[in-house]
Amino acid sequence: MRTAVKRALLVFFVLALAGLAILARLFQLQIFEHKDWLAMAQAIQEDRIEIPARRGTIYDRNGVPLAYDVPAYSIAVDNYHLTNPELLVDLLVKELRMSPEEAKAKVYRPSYFTWLVRNVDLDKAQRLKALAQAQRIKGLLFFPTWKRAYSQGSSAIEVLGLVGVDGDGLSGLELAFDGVLRGKPRVIRVLRAADGTPYDLWEEDPGSPGHDLHLTLDSRIQWICEAELDETLRTTPADRGCAVVLDPKTGEVLALAQSPRYDPQNPRIELLKPWAITDVFEPGSTFKGLVALAAWDLGLVSEGEYFEATSPRIVAGVAIKNARNQSYPPLTLRDALAQSVNTVLVQVAQRVGVAKLYEYLRRMGFGEPTGIELPGEAAGLLRPPEKWTEVDLAVSSFGQSVGVTAIQLATAYAALCNDGALVRPHLLPGPAEARGSVAKPSSCQKIREFLGYAVNTGTGSPAKVPGFKVGGKSGTAQIALPGQGYVPGHITTAMAAFFPWDSPEYTIVVVYQTSKTEDFWSGTTAVPSAGRIVRAMAAMGLAYPPEITTLGRSG
Repeated sequence: MRTAVKRALLVFFVLALAGLAILARLFQLQIFEHKDWLAMAQAIQEDRIEIPARRGTIYDRNGVPLAYDVPAYSIAVDNYHLTNPELLVDLLVKELRMSPEEAKAKVYRPSYFTWLVRNVDLDKAQRLKALAQAQRIKGLLFFPTWKRAYSQGSSAIEVLGLVGVDGDGLSGLELAFDGVLRGKPRVIRVLRAADGTPYDLWEEDPGSPGHDLHLTLDSRIQWICEAELDETLRTTPADRGCAVVLDPKTGEVLALAQSPRYDPQNPRIELLKPWAITDVFEPGSTFKGLVALAAWDLGLVSEGEYFEATSPRIVAGVAIKNARNQSYPPLTLRDALAQSVNTVLVQVAQRVGVAKLYEYLRRMGFGEPTGIELPGEAAGLLRPPEKWTEVDLAVSSFGQSVGVTAIQLATAYAALCNDGALVRPHLLPGPAEARGSVAKPSSCQKIREFLGYAVNTGTGSPAKVPGFKVGGKSGTAQIALPGQGYVPGHITTAMAAFFPWDSPEYTIVVVYQTSKTEDFWSGTTAVPSAGRIVRAMAAMGLAYPPEITTLGRSG
């Protein structure tokens, strides 16, 4: 009897322990591990699909939409519940121009959810849906979404940038201001049965659209610059060109153009880089106007003073030559700028000295990014003064041994136009952001007068436009390649222009590069381009001769 009772108690005790163990396990699963098991169940039973929100529109200064969203569809397939897969393969090949291999890989993928195509045009998606229904193809999923469109085609595409299929900004302003433009994505949940069959679909979060972006760009001036660059590439040996147009008083970027440009039909990723801000080059004789400004501001040169202008001039045992080794009779600084005489500017730079010239160039913004609102801006090349040699000082007077970007050169010349006030160039509207003073207003006025004379009578004359008082300085420079030094046939030409020179409203920089010939000069490329840009602006009613009207710029 006692033995039976003991056995019964033992069995009861074991069962009680087992029950407690089961309860403990249930407690663990339902309380402590609830979130983990819930997540696992959701992963098996639910799909979470994010549909990008409608991105904000990017407008130019006059309200012209440059980049905006249009309705589109993203199309997926439930592979396990697809009917007539062989017919779907044919449809994808014919309607979406997929290769047969790509279509088969997507259709026969062992999955409950496979993207077939993202952001397809509305009419194309509707046609595909109708054809699928007619052929009794089931298992396709159509999600309404958005895709980016560009009203001006490829115009300013390197500035605007591209957007990926997931609605992420990939380059340009689309990348820099992705957080502003992208909005909050729409979230859709798909609930599946144990066999994977979807039996419920609901919108978990409707999302919200992104915010718009308004730019300082003027699409008309942008178009003028791009058309001029395209034509020059067509008619000269130039490989590429870029142009920058600024309002010198505010720093507003009115145009930031280049040629060739990115073409979605024939994509070359390198063309998405706005090389006016990313690529460094030696500015050549465009630097002479800035070196002259430093010397004049320091009181080291005078208007009636003459300089010896023979070629070559020996500096530390190195022969410094004028273009084509041409010698001149003694020249004033004004005439030396007009004729672009290297040996005179060498003497001017020597008077300024390394320390002071470096100080002025830093004031002008060289050697550091300008702060324009685009990713990838280069700082340029301006070595510390202790690393300069006598020859470096001499050749810097005509733009060698230093490296600049087109936006840096335009910003420095904008300061010259703005009576010495350096302003950060910007693509988004806002108050002018002063960065310091480059030189006294009287010094800037005098050098602008000299550069107006250079366009009226000297090497800048192809930029002359009657009545518009164009001033500026041209430059031609060899290109040094990594590990090779200066290579024959690799040339940069540039023109830094402004008008009217006595009270500038516009600063224009045009740059071209070639790798094809030594016979490549600013006088036949960048200088006339600057003049034609001014003429085209006048023809569109965007600029007026100062003696005819004082109307400001439109927009």
